Amino acid sequence: MFSEKYKYKPEQPIQLESMSESLKQRIWNLFYINEIKSGGIGSSRLSQSINGTPLIEDLILDKLGLDATQKDNSERLKRQILTAFQWYQVYDFIEIHISLLNDEKRAARVDQYNALLEAEKAGYRIVKGEIVPITDKNEIESIEKTISSPYASVSVHMNKALELYSDREKPDYENSIKESISAVEAMCCIITGMTGAGATLGAALKKLKDNGVHIHKAMESAFSSLYGYTSDENGIRHGGIDFTNSPAEDAKFMLVSCSSFVNYLIEKWSKIK
Repeated sequence: MFSEKYKYKPEQPIQLESMSESLKQRIWNLFYINEIKSGGIGSSRLSQSINGTPLIEDLILDKLGLDATQKDNSERLKRQILTAFQWYQVYDFIEIHISLLNDEKRAARVDQYNALLEAEKAGYRIVKGEIVPITDKNEIESIEKTISSPYASVSVHMNKALELYSDREKPDYENSIKESISAVEAMCCIITGMTGAGATLGAALKKLKDNGVHIHKAMESAFSSLYGYTSDENGIRHGGIDFTNSPAEDAKFMLVSCSSFVNYLIEKWSKIK
């Protein structure tokens, strides 16, 4: 904003594990304008109220574990968001909101919410329907691309890594790291055709060139080292005590790095298939 750019107003810090009143208000405004105010004669909203089917605010309150049987639930939901909810409950509201929309509306709302979160310097974005503490657009696109890959085993591992990392109440960074490196391992094994006990990332990396995928020696070495980081005697994949408190930044680095490497391998392999 002008006032921040020219130092008339202190620059707003990134909002992590917090939410300003301004951000809460803009989240409510987005929901109200798109899902409530837009209702009218002939709208699905009017049809819902006539037929007695739940309105979207009723469904959201119910999914949040709140009483949805009272009247004027839109006002009740507004009060919860603006004054009662903790910051993480407002993000729960966003996830529930977009989950109730059809594909077209969901895509539009995700774009709107992400633009709003960026403008308000929130340290979270929506990735594949989940609120995650990632702020860089390229990182988000890389992770989404991997999750949407045509290779089921790769997609499952990366999606699980994202879920474990983004759990706001109880994030599991150790297992998120496991799943991230497992996505790379799965992609390498798909390319090389390796299976069984010997189909490890370390072994598969060395076989890539035999299957036409040539990567720089330094890159091979880097990912072999990352595999070693998760596989040594005290490593994450063996349940060692050294990683019982893996920090969020380690899990984020692995999530982003592994997704980027998987996408790189898919692109390289697609050229020779």
